[in-house]
Amino acid sequence: MAVSAGWDISPALRLAQLQGMLARANEGAANSKLRMYITQRPPSIASAHTDAYQAEIVLDKPCGVIVSNTLVLRPLATGAMIQRVGIPIWAEWFAGDGVLLARCNVTDAANGGGIRVAGGKTPEGEYSPMLYSGGLVVLTQVTLT
Repeated sequence: MAVSAGWDISPALRLAQLQGMLARANEGAANSKLRMYITQRPPSIASAHTDAYQAEIVLDKPCGVIVSNTLVLRPLATGAMIQRVGIPIWAEWFAGDGVLLARCNVTDAANGGGIRVAGGKTPEGEYSPMLYSGGLVVLTQVTLT
């Protein structure tokens, strides 16, 4: 039986990691952004894809703040225009220079995804709301610890 690495990092290191993420996300002339997708999530962040995004949420500059050892991302506007009808399943976070930083699951506020959104009703058996083209999706919570 293998033994796990068992790393337990200090609050100081956790804070430094969050500060580094925030600094990297704000690099570049443009604003950092989140893109949500209705397709199947690629198996790893190294897997390229050509999926069209459902909505793009532009973040403020700086794109977030650190509060109580938690990075809280801040959208630039209250809502983002939905481009495609469907249930958002996953999302990507891009730095201001266009570099892909991270991927996560998308859910409604009740289901604990990395990105939590509002703007539609969550169908029975789903974890994220049905969103319709032309409507607005609202970011309810994006925090990283």
